[in-house]
Amino acid sequence: MKELVIRIVGNPGDGVISSGDILTLASARSGIYATTYRTFPTEIRGTDQSLFQLRISSKKILTPSDEADILVAFNEKTFKENVSGLKKGGILLFDSTNSDINLDEYTDIIKYSVPVAALAEENGSIRSKNMFMMGMLCGLMPALELKEQFKEDIKKKYSHKSEEIIKLNIQVFDAGYEHARANLEKTPFLEQLYIERSGKKLIMNGCEAMAFGALVAGCRFYSGYPITPATEIMEFFAQEMPRFGGNVLQCEDEISAITSALGASFAGVKSMTATSGPGFSLMSEAIGLASMAEIPVVIVDVQRGGPSTGLPTKTEQSDLNLAIYGTHGDTPKIVLAPINVEDSFYQTINAFNFAEKYQVPVILLSDLSLAERRECVDMIDLDSIEIIDRLKPGNIQAGEKFSRYSLTYSGISPVTSPGDKGGAYIATGLEHNESSIPSSSAEIHARMTEKRFRKLDTAIQQFTPAKKYGPDDAKIGIISWGSTSGPVLEAIDMALDCGYSVQALYPRTVYPFPNNWINDFIDDKEILIIIERNYSAQFANTIVYRCTCLKKDLKIYNFMKYNGEPFTTKEIFDKLEETIKGQYLKFTTHTHGITL
Repeated sequence: MKELVIRIVGNPGDGVISSGDILTLASARSGIYATTYRTFPTEIRGTDQSLFQLRISSKKILTPSDEADILVAFNEKTFKENVSGLKKGGILLFDSTNSDINLDEYTDIIKYSVPVAALAEENGSIRSKNMFMMGMLCGLMPALELKEQFKEDIKKKYSHKSEEIIKLNIQVFDAGYEHARANLEKTPFLEQLYIERSGKKLIMNGCEAMAFGALVAGCRFYSGYPITPATEIMEFFAQEMPRFGGNVLQCEDEISAITSALGASFAGVKSMTATSGPGFSLMSEAIGLASMAEIPVVIVDVQRGGPSTGLPTKTEQSDLNLAIYGTHGDTPKIVLAPINVEDSFYQTINAFNFAEKYQVPVILLSDLSLAERRECVDMIDLDSIEIIDRLKPGNIQAGEKFSRYSLTYSGISPVTSPGDKGGAYIATGLEHNESSIPSSSAEIHARMTEKRFRKLDTAIQQFTPAKKYGPDDAKIGIISWGSTSGPVLEAIDMALDCGYSVQALYPRTVYPFPNNWINDFIDDKEILIIIERNYSAQFANTIVYRCTCLKKDLKIYNFMKYNGEPFTTKEIFDKLEETIKGQYLKFTTHTHGITL
C-alpha cells in the first residue's frame, strides 16, 4: 500500500481530536504526506460524535478519502455509526471496556477488541485512554516507525501542561504500544506497511495557512472577536504576531473588529480581521466604509452552516451572495476563494496585495472544512513571493495641494498616513471630491463612483487564473469554487480511468465575477455540472445571470449539498456517471440534503 486512511471516532472528551492531531504531526514530521478531516458537536459535551480522519500517502493527496482502512472506535455507539465507512477487509480497533457488543456478525473486517480504558487506568490514568489507543495503533504498524516521533509530538502538543502530565501520557502510550506487540495478533499488511518518505514539508490547516500568508504579506495588525471556526486565526496571531512587531486586539464584537482594522489601516498598517457568517453580516456597513474611503483591509469569512448561529461546527458555502452583494450602495471590493490549504496561503498574500494596490476591501471566503483541515504543503520559497505596498505620493512640497482621491486613469490615487508632511486628508464615509471634502453634487458622485470601480477594471488583469483540470477537449464540464476542489478533482481522475472525458474549472476570484474565464470554459461544452455546498444554488444562479454565452442546447445540472458535511469523491463520481448515462435528474428532488 502507498497510502492509509485512519478514522478515529468517539464521544466528546475521549481525546479523538487531540489523538488525530498528534498522529497527523507525527506522520508529517516523518516525511509522509497527510491530510485530515475532523468534526465535533457544537456543545462541549454534546451527544454527537467527534470524528477525525487522517489519510497518509507517499504523494500529495487532495482529500481525506471516503472510506477508512482502519476504524478506531472508543465506544459502541460511534462504532455502529461508522462501521459502514470501513473498507471490506479493513481493521477495527475497539475499546470494549464498557461494551458487551458481539462483533462476530462483522465477518468481513479484522477486529481488535481491547478494554482500552481499563488498561489505560492500570498503566497510569483513564483520562489518557486515547494515548493507550494510539500506542496500540502504532504498535500494529511497526514498519511505519511512528513511535518515537509520536512521543516527541506528545511533548509538543502538551508543552503548556506540566512535565508530570507529559510523562504520564508517554507512559500510557508506551504501554499501549507494548500491549499491541505482545498480545494482538499480527496483521501481515500492517506489519509490512511502509509508506515512502518524501522529505521535509510544512503541515498546517487552512486557518494557519491564511494567518501565515498574512504575516508574509506584511500584516501587522489583527483585530477580531472569537467565533467558531475563525478563532484559530486570532489564536495563531496572538502567539506569532508579537515576534514581528505587530499587534492583536480582541474586540467586544465584530463591528468593533472591522472598524479597528480600518483605523489601523488608515494609520498605514496592513490590517486584517476574520469571522464567520453571523459576524460577517455585522461587518457589512464597515465594508462599505472601506470602499468609500478607499482604505485597504482584508476580511476572512470562514463559512459555517447557517443562517443565524446555525451549525457552528459544520461546513457550508452559503455566504457567497453576502460576500458579493451584501453591502448597501455600489461597493467595489474583491472576493477570493482559496481551493485548498496551500492555496489559502497564497490567496491571502494576493488578498493583501490587491487590498494595498487597489485600496479596496478584499474578502477571503474559506469554510470550516478547509479552515480546519490539515494538509502537507511543500516547502515555500519566501524570496520568490512578491509583496505590494500601497501607492504613496512622494514628497509633497510646501503649499502643494494633496488630492487624496484624484481622478486617475486606473482609479488608483496616492494615499498618505497621519503624520506624512502635507498629506492630511479626510477619510470619510460621505461622498467627497478629489480633495476629500464631503459633497452631495450629482456630478461628483457619478465621477467618484466611476473612479472607484475603475480600480476593479484594472485589478481584473492581475487575478490568479482559474484552475483547469482534465482534458481540454472534454464535452462535460464541472464548475465549482472553494474547498470542493479535492473530491471533484479526484472524481475526475476516477472518470478518466473509466473512459469518461471530464474537465473542471475552479476560479479563485469570485468577484468581480470571472465572466471571461467561465464563458471560455463552457463555449465547447455540451453538459455543465455546477457543484456547491448550499441549498439555493448561489454560484449557479450567478453564472446563469452573468454569463453571456450560455447556449440554448447546453444542459446545466446543479449538484448541491447542504447537510453540513463536505462532498465525498464517490458522491461526485456517482453524479458524473449518472449524468453521462442520462439518469441524472435536473433541478428536481431533494434527498438527504443533496439536490439532484
